[in-house]
Amino acid sequence: MSDTSQGPGWWMASDNKWYPPELAPQSQPQAQPLPAYPYAGHKLAAQVQQHPVTVSPWGRLGAYVLEAVLVTVTLGIGWLIWAAIIASQGQTPAKRILGHRVVMQDTGQTAGFARMFWVRGLLAGLVASVAIPITLGILLFMPFWDKNNENIWDKVSGTRVVPS
Repeated sequence: MSDTSQGPGWWMASDNKWYPPELAPQSQPQAQPLPAYPYAGHKLAAQVQQHPVTVSPWGRLGAYVLEAVLVTVTLGIGWLIWAAIIASQGQTPAKRILGHRVVMQDTGQTAGFARMFWVRGLLAGLVASVAIPITLGILLFMPFWDKNNENIWDKVSGTRVVPS
């Protein structure tokens, strides 16, 4: 132990003292936490992007039904307030209850309030409100035939729904 380094390999401990190489603690590689879905920056990111883990079609259909029930029970106003509070977390009230989250297709980051409200809610909602009646409601079942379980809202807004 010394107050100054005595050569190569000497290391400084938390007590600000220098110790010889033979007393160095064995360095343990620390596990790196995985980044958020879809593991952006990871060497397998491209593969994960091609085959994303998304909510099943039945989970999506259940969310539609639960969303309708919640809107009815809260007279719409309660649902709007609840949705405004949690939209920045990429969720709607039904998605929160069911453990789903909306993420951006290109980055995998959680969709923020602006994407959830303006793009997914208003723009995609407008497209869906025209397209769904024209198809006699068949588009509501789109996640059943889409390879990524996406619906028209996802396609228009560039998002996908994943488990939280």
